[in-house]
Amino acid sequence: PNWLYYNTEREDEAVVSTQSTGDMISSERSIDNDPLPISDEDEETTDEREPLLTSDAAIISTGNPVEYVSDSSPETKNIVPHRHRVGKRKVWTLTLVLAILCAIVGSSLQFGFQTGCMANTQTLLNDKFNVSNVTMSTMVSGMAMGGLVGGLSAGLIADRVGRKMCMALNNIPMLIGTALMALSFNEYFFIFGRIIAGFAVGVASGIAPMYISEISPVSVKGGVGVSHQFMITLGILIAFVLSIKDVLPADPDKAWTWHLYFAFPVLPALFQLLILPFCPESPNWLYYNREREDLARLSLTKLRDSRETAEEEMEAMIKERTTGKETVMVTYGQFLTNPTLRLSLLIGVVLQCAQQLSGINAILNYAPAIFKDAGESNADLAPISVGAIFNLMTFVS
Repeated sequence: PNWLYYNTEREDEAVVSTQSTGDMISSERSIDNDPLPISDEDEETTDEREPLLTSDAAIISTGNPVEYVSDSSPETKNIVPHRHRVGKRKVWTLTLVLAILCAIVGSSLQFGFQTGCMANTQTLLNDKFNVSNVTMSTMVSGMAMGGLVGGLSAGLIADRVGRKMCMALNNIPMLIGTALMALSFNEYFFIFGRIIAGFAVGVASGIAPMYISEISPVSVKGGVGVSHQFMITLGILIAFVLSIKDVLPADPDKAWTWHLYFAFPVLPALFQLLILPFCPESPNWLYYNREREDLARLSLTKLRDSRETAEEEMEAMIKERTTGKETVMVTYGQFLTNPTLRLSLLIGVVLQCAQQLSGINAILNYAPAIFKDAGESNADLAPISVGAIFNLMTFVS
């Protein structure tokens, strides 16, 4: 319903979608072109307008844990204010672009590289360490082991220390894991490094989209969110390209080249550590988690390069939090017992299962072997086509 209402302005279809999903369409709308009409009464008396729809199961997103609202009582009417109509705004600022690049290069690109770095290097590592198939499988899956723990920890760490500090601290396990893999002298050090780097990848998979979503204007939030996935696929493609035989030869006289290959993550980590001090903290975290309205307003001003725009967004956050005090927190049990929440949860879970059960992870990690068994002579080049299609379809999405 948000896309229907904000992007296409088809209010009637948004109402139908809202009725079926139980979501409330937020009336906080930043208008760039062809704004919706506003009545004379609105212009003269108030800067608030009636919300598009208040459903029986309205969900308000405040940047904190999800909150569930039932509008059966009069108090929940008009719970989300409409922002007063404004003119054309400057969306992209240097600070915003720099902050987004800092997050996706330093976190999302790492994710992609660690995902694709084992595809073409298994033969080389097997020649180096002379390991069994089970041990090699453990070396490949070590990232997933650490990523499971890191992914579950990302939200807790980010809420405790902040988005910026979480990204900065996450470079510690990433650099440690990278060093262990690049300098390992046996398979056990490599596996240990892979697990530690995997933990950092798990945290990165949570903190990067969280940060860029919270700092982005509503009008570009969807497109900016896709940049996280695009950088992941770019990292996979880079890993494939840098590991072909012409770049990473298996010649014993050039055996040292694999050490440099696995040290590649140092570059995006250093980029993030250098740029991060110049990036603002998430205004959502500052206001909702730290209750620092002054710092949140300052962060918004830097990101929007406009005191007026920052003030309007800050007022919307204040109103949202004020009305949010009347809401009831959702329990994990309600996600299973409430039909509306259960359907939303089921859709998300099925999409993730479809992605994993498609077998794409096996292809990413074992593409050269798969193509070689299929009769492809240049099996080490085949993964590049997979990575290129990944990038193309992410760009299309």
